[in-house]
Amino acid sequence: MVRGITGIGEGQGPFISIHDGFQGLTQYDDYLTGADRIAYDTHPYFAFGGGPNSEPIATGTGMEAGGQWPLQACNAWGPGINQTQSRAGVTFAGEFSNGYNDCGLFLLGTPNQPVNPECDTLWNNWASWNETTKAGVQAFAEASMDTLQNWFFWTCE
Repeated sequence: MVRGITGIGEGQGPFISIHDGFQGLTQYDDYLTGADRIAYDTHPYFAFGGGPNSEPIATGTGMEAGGQWPLQACNAWGPGINQTQSRAGVTFAGEFSNGYNDCGLFLLGTPNQPVNPECDTLWNNWASWNETTKAGVQAFAEASMDTLQNWFFWTCE
């Protein structure tokens, strides 16, 4: 219907963005093949994946920063983003964050996210973070941004 109004081809109206419904981008592998000006939107998070995500992020500075999390971002998100971009074109992370666990401010005790008993006050007091925690969070953010390529960063602060 939109293309009937705006026309087909470059410069003829808006992109139509389709969210992956938190099911992953591969569900659209054969959907609207060859369609005009379609963008795919995903919202990748580790914090809400159901796993314990207890590996430390404060693991050092330099190449050690972030422990497993920078590589985890690349391995978990990169293949799907790259495949969808190659196959369908514009693909973006409509939101993502540095939340690799569910211990952040405003994430605890919400109706859909019960309090995680493994959380401590560190994640609710960023001003107390030491240099290795800051370096780890930064390394994770940079790896995520590189991997996702096109993104909107979500933060509460």
